[in-house]
This record gives sequence, structure tokens and C-alpha cells, in this order.
Amino acid sequence: MTGVPETSCRLCLENITDKGFEVTNNIIRDILDVLLLKLKLDSEGKEVMCNVCRRKLNEALEFKSMCLKTNNTIIPYVDSEKMLQLDLREVYMREKKSELVCGQKICRLCMHPVESDFTCIHEEELAAIENLAPEMNINIVKDPVMCKPCFDSLCIHNNFLKDCLVAEEKIKNIFDSSATESQIDTSPLDLFVKTENLDEEFDINEMEMSIKTECVDIKSEDEGRSDMPVQSSDIVPFEESDRKDQEEDGYKHENGSANKCNTKTKRQVKHK
Repeated sequence: MTGVPETSCRLCLENITDKGFEVTNNIIRDILDVLLLKLKLDSEGKEVMCNVCRRKLNEALEFKSMCLKTNNTIIPYVDSEKMLQLDLREVYMREKKSELVCGQKICRLCMHPVESDFTCIHEEELAAIENLAPEMNINIVKDPVMCKPCFDSLCIHNNFLKDCLVAEEKIKNIFDSSATESQIDTSPLDLFVKTENLDEEFDINEMEMSIKTECVDIKSEDEGRSDMPVQSSDIVPFEESDRKDQEEDGYKHENGSANKCNTKTKRQVKHK
């Protein structure tokens, strides 16, 4: 059993230092069910119980069986039509065929005459009885009481059952903490894997963005070039046009000087 040594008692969790233990077999499981101890026992039957807890378990079973036997004895005397509370003294005299001392009380749990001290069953005592034997209907008896031995046994067995449930809660916490630690150990690995996947996705997205950007730049350059006017075959290259301009300027310059000479000549002839 994880978190609990194999040589520890399943009910009290105390370490077993000697051979005084018993394996939790089917008989023990049946006793636990009768006492309403819902424990999660190992299905392979590897858990053990110390002799002290085994003795307490038997005593709790015997006490509860006695209480249920008394209850089964009383039930046939209940008037289902009138639904009146029974006088346990009358039930005792019918069952035992014996007379009682005037005013003598009968214990509700063991159905024996109370010799000395007794305890009235009020809310607190009723809750203790229902914890051990909820099958009993205490209210069918008028003014129920418990003898001192039954009251002491009730307290002892209830404390034993409570200790068993506390031990069961400790075992549950051990299992829960172990499960939590295993989840914590594996979570960083999962986070790392998820982060790596995110990084790969980011690299892929970034690559796609860069490729798209290059495509856009190339397209922009192509569009810029398409805006320029298409050169026709009639356009003369730059060097030839420059050369022609120079020749034309020279021709104009010669013509200009010639014109000036002609003007002068005409003026001179005229003056004469």
C-alpha cells in the first residue's frame, strides 16, 4: 500500500513489530460492513490488522449484535395501528416470564434490569446509538434508558470506529498527495513540449510572413515599372539624340552668323 508500511495495521496504522496480526480476509471485510466501516481495502488481500484492533472489532460486532437482537425482540410488540410507545417493563415480563421490582427500569440496549446507575437516552446518547446501530428505532420505547455497562461499551466502540475513520482519512490524504506530486512532476515536461510547439509555430508563421513580404516587395517593384511609359521604336537613344542636338546647334550657329554677315553686307551696299 503506497505511503503506508506493509507491516502497519490497516485500522490504527501502528507498526506491527511481532507476528501478532491477521490478514484482512473476507470474514474481516464482512465484519467491517456490519459495523458500517466503508474502508478501501486492497483487493489482493495484502493488508493486515493487529491483534488489538482485531479484538476491538470483535467486541464492537458482539455489542451491536446484542443491541439488534433486543430491537428484534421488541418489534413484534409494537402496535402498528395505535403507534403507541411501548413500556419496556411489560415486554420484559412477557418475554422472561418474570416479575420486576416496582419502579425498576429495563435497559433499552441489553434488555436487562438496571441494577444501579443508568443513563437516560436523550439527543446526545441517541446520536451515539445511531452511529453504531442506525437500524434501531429507539423511540418506540417510552422513556428509554441505558445501564452503565452498555453506556460504557457504547462509548468505547464508537471511539474505536471513529479512530478507524480517522486512519482511513490519513490514508486517503497520502494517496491524494502522491497523485498531486506525480502531476506536478510531469507538468513542466508538458509545458516544455507545448512551448516548443508554440515556438515552432511562431517560426513557421514568421517564415510565412517574410515570404509574403518579399512577394509584396517584388510585386511593388513590378508595379512601379509598369507605371513608366513604354518606349517606342521611334525614340532615339540618348547618345544619338545628344549628338543630333549638338549638330543642330552648330548648324543654327553657322546659319546665325551667316545671316548676320548677309545683314551687314546689305546694310553696307545700301549705305553706299
